[in-house]
Amino acid sequence: MNLTGYFRRSTNSRHFIPEIDGLRFFSIITVMVFHLNTAYSREIGIGLEGWSREVGIENLIQLGWWVTRLDLGVKVFFAISGFILGMPFLRYLLLGKKMVGMREYFYRRITRLEPPFVLTLIGFYFVHVLILNESAEDLFPNLVSGLVYSHVFVFGFPNPINPVTWSLETEAQFYIILPLFFWLVARLPKKFGFWILLILLALGSAYFRSFSLEVGLGRFSNSIFAYFVNFAVGLMYSFLYIKHPRIFAEGKSYKFDLVALVALFGLFYFYKPQYLIFNNLLFNTSLFFFFVGTFKSKAVNWFFTRPAVYLVGGMCYTIYLIHYALFHLIVRLTAEIDLSLGYWSNFFVQIVFAFPIVLLVSAAFYLLVEKPCMDKNWPSRLKNNLFPRSLL
Repeated sequence: MNLTGYFRRSTNSRHFIPEIDGLRFFSIITVMVFHLNTAYSREIGIGLEGWSREVGIENLIQLGWWVTRLDLGVKVFFAISGFILGMPFLRYLLLGKKMVGMREYFYRRITRLEPPFVLTLIGFYFVHVLILNESAEDLFPNLVSGLVYSHVFVFGFPNPINPVTWSLETEAQFYIILPLFFWLVARLPKKFGFWILLILLALGSAYFRSFSLEVGLGRFSNSIFAYFVNFAVGLMYSFLYIKHPRIFAEGKSYKFDLVALVALFGLFYFYKPQYLIFNNLLFNTSLFFFFVGTFKSKAVNWFFTRPAVYLVGGMCYTIYLIHYALFHLIVRLTAEIDLSLGYWSNFFVQIVFAFPIVLLVSAAFYLLVEKPCMDKNWPSRLKNNLFPRSLL
């Protein structure tokens, strides 16, 4: 059996880009380590505050300094979405390809992303009610607002049923405004209209992110208004990828490995404090060059285009949806393991136990639920299987 073909993410175009799934791998692994650390530190009774004091997070020679920044993977996800979703619009604007139909665009978002999201959110709702003995009535408003991607706007904090879905709400907001963005671009001067509007919105987003964090706008600090700057990086790179294909057809070079590594360090170094506009802009500059290095390097590109890497990256949506809850379940069973060698040795044990379990469960859910939804014709096929024409 060809496991690569079996697990590889299905696309509805001929454009499979392994580097993008490699970047997805980077994003999901960093987020997984970040959330496992959160779950484990809470389970052993010290919480993130006690963990920070124990391991130290003040400077980059402390491992805790790096771990506390690993949620930056979410912002890399945002940039990847900007790259992928911007491509069909840019092919139309730059190459005269088929115009993106709004009905097909939104239909594809719904049929591709909704089934895994709805199943997991409803499933975790019943876990909270039936296993954790929480109030079904109290959680029901969280469920409803979560299903329509508006929980943070309504409550001002992430959904307790599955807290990681705050970023999916931000993604959904991007899906809605992206066609409007390109509608405006099409009405601006062709030569610089895209860049003028994109840069203005990115700068405005960076300012709003800083402002919302300083004044405590909980309902808006995690919205597309604050994070458009991350999506803008992907849109910029998508423009480069489509407008200048010869750059990517040329040979790869080790000098771009240096670019990738310097950019990776920049991602971590400039990520915090997030309320500083200067940090935000340098973080996103580093993010852009991390994309460049990933595509144009030799060693980094080789790593990100290995099947074992990009296949895990291709399952990132499923992993993202279920990993947080599974980690909290797993550490309840494994947190008592103590090697008496300090926090990091014990945390490594948690990784050894938790990561394989999450990846195995995710692989099953991915093959049974998410991957079938990658076929844009799955609703009609399901309808034909349930109601064959011979029975009508």
